[in-house]
Amino acid sequence: MDSIARGTVRNGIIGGIAGVVLGVVPLVLLVAPLIGGGVAGYLERRDARGGAVAGAIAGVLMALLGAVLSGIVLAVRLGTLLPSVADAPLAGLAIATALSLGAVVGQILVAAVGGALGGILEATHRRRGQADTGAMKSGGRGSTILSITGSVIAGVATFAVVAVAVTAVLDPLIWPSALVGLPVGVVAGAAVAVGSYAFFRRKPGTDRHWRAVGLGVLAVVVVFGLLLGGLWVVGQDRADASYESTYEYEVTVEADGTLREPTFYVPAPTDTDDVHLSDVFVEDVRYDRDTPGVAPGEGPSPVNFSYALVETEHGRMIEISADRIEVSQYYYREVENETMGWREPIDAAEYDSDDPSMGVSHDGSFSFTVTMTAEESIDTADPFGTEPVLAPRYDRTRIECPSQYFDTQRCYSYQSRVYADYGAAEGTSVSVAATLYGRNEWFSGGWNGNEYRDRTFVELRGPQSGWQVAVGDLETGSGNYRA
Repeated sequence: MDSIARGTVRNGIIGGIAGVVLGVVPLVLLVAPLIGGGVAGYLERRDARGGAVAGAIAGVLMALLGAVLSGIVLAVRLGTLLPSVADAPLAGLAIATALSLGAVVGQILVAAVGGALGGILEATHRRRGQADTGAMKSGGRGSTILSITGSVIAGVATFAVVAVAVTAVLDPLIWPSALVGLPVGVVAGAAVAVGSYAFFRRKPGTDRHWRAVGLGVLAVVVVFGLLLGGLWVVGQDRADASYESTYEYEVTVEADGTLREPTFYVPAPTDTDDVHLSDVFVEDVRYDRDTPGVAPGEGPSPVNFSYALVETEHGRMIEISADRIEVSQYYYREVENETMGWREPIDAAEYDSDDPSMGVSHDGSFSFTVTMTAEESIDTADPFGTEPVLAPRYDRTRIECPSQYFDTQRCYSYQSRVYADYGAAEGTSVSVAATLYGRNEWFSGGWNGNEYRDRTFVELRGPQSGWQVAVGDLETGSGNYRA
């Protein structure tokens, strides 16, 4: 018994070393415990039970060696083997400890499964070799090549089905779910491949034994299917609970010089039965002003904007006006050292437009935004007639999307109108944009969703008083859609 125990430990050590070596190879590290346990189980030469023991020993060794290597890496990078955890929250430490213990236990279990499979494979070879001296010489049950081919095909098919199924079911619960789906698929595929090979190479007179094995396999499949079904229901409930549909309407005005008595009419979202974004904008909008980092600490004075819905010759539009928008220029020099760079304020007299390290920025960028939650899912793939879009719009044309990432994605171009009336210096540049988003979002391993985006844009120079043609572009069906 002592010699057997020593041999089991020896085989476990060999398998553990093999697993650790494979653990440094990208992707292979996910199945390194299975392979290391398989090596130990095959060397043990004591069927599935003895192989499982050797595989478990290999798993324990891999966990210990992994901890030692992690400690060495910490010591080299942080200068200490045990980083301070005095300031860490107890809940976080408890979760980290539980996850670490779970990973260790899982590694040992997978290695034990690998050991059992290695033991089965070795026993099949040994028994088949004994049978080859008798029954196989007189006909047997088929060639080794056919047995290997059939078992490999069965294993690969099982891997593909299980990996895809587990990854899809866990997607709403774990991100990235493939880190669980792939190893589970590999374990299932390896089990089926080894089991199939043992079945194909079985000895005569063992059919009753294999019927019992088949019933056990059927029970495992049923339990596994029920488990996946339960997890799928939980995942879908979580995705449904996180599902949210929102509209966002944003107007941006950017000027690099002071504007006197500015008034803008910008495209407004059309109304639907339940969505009245234009009314919400006029009642609740607030603006944000982009102030450069080189601006003085007190920042620019606030602007007293007013908002209204107006009827025009192009339909209903949103009016944004103010008495005056005072815009200041800020000059800077870009400074950098070996590790970082930053902007350093300079006087206007120091500024040299020919010096690439110098630049100028302004505080004339404004954004006006409102959001609204929808009670039902938004039709982001085909919003025409059912969802708000920007108006006015003329000559809408289907075009090829600049970046086609999704099959559902569609793009359109059109013309719109913007009214601008303000006094300014001749060289003042002003841009006005209106953007409307409709989004559906939910949590599925990470945040997923889809949206449509409608945008108009016009760029002006110098003082203005009248209607301007704006360029419009609409993109629908962008993102992922739930089945």
